Amino acid sequence: MKKILLIEDDANLAFMVTDGLEGSGFEVLHLTKGEVVIETLKKFQPDITLLDVNLKGAMNGFEVSKAIRQISQVPIIFTTSRTQIKDMQEGYKVGNVDYLKKPFGVRELILRINELLSRVNPKPTIPAIHIGRLIFSASEHWIQIAEDKIHLQKNECVVLNLLLENIGKVLSRNEILAAVWEDDEDLKSKEASLHNILSGLRTKLSADGKVSIVTIPKIGYKLTMCNEHG
Repeated sequence: MKKILLIEDDANLAFMVTDGLEGSGFEVLHLTKGEVVIETLKKFQPDITLLDVNLKGAMNGFEVSKAIRQISQVPIIFTTSRTQIKDMQEGYKVGNVDYLKKPFGVRELILRINELLSRVNPKPTIPAIHIGRLIFSASEHWIQIAEDKIHLQKNECVVLNLLLENIGKVLSRNEILAAVWEDDEDLKSKEASLHNILSGLRTKLSADGKVSIVTIPKIGYKLTMCNEHG
């Protein structure tokens, strides 16, 4: 669960933002003044800070952001109706920031949060894996044989990666379903989709006759190399 520090003195807006973010799985801590932000940062350790530029306390949003940067590089989204270039320049000086103009919707806010988090915390690249004559890149969603690259769908990558991690081992249908649709409570309804994923993978892997996905009747599936079908 990502933690959001919200610094906003508009009670109605703070309630709307907090309710929307918590309903989307974020943990939110709300402050109305910037004077206590340093102590709060140390204790709460947020993943991102939403900061109102026009705070009415002793410190405005820009002053609060400079205080934050003395101890933390936590990403900051300034929420403001002030969009003059000179104001935006002042905010961007602190680094790892974005701007969101008021009024805004929670869906737009969540998009900005996720985009900023992915920018400052990019996902590590997963090294390509060699399977027989095939090369598999989970990060870039392709397999390659000779000079030909074949695109994989996201769920095909998840299934292939799982089978590779357990090469030669039989995985139950439920294990694979749970890996692909981990947040879905009705996995039974996904069996037809899994069948299509496996069918697509078999077609794409057929470029290398030494690699195959074997069905173990009434149990599940395994990835095999060469003629290991037992």
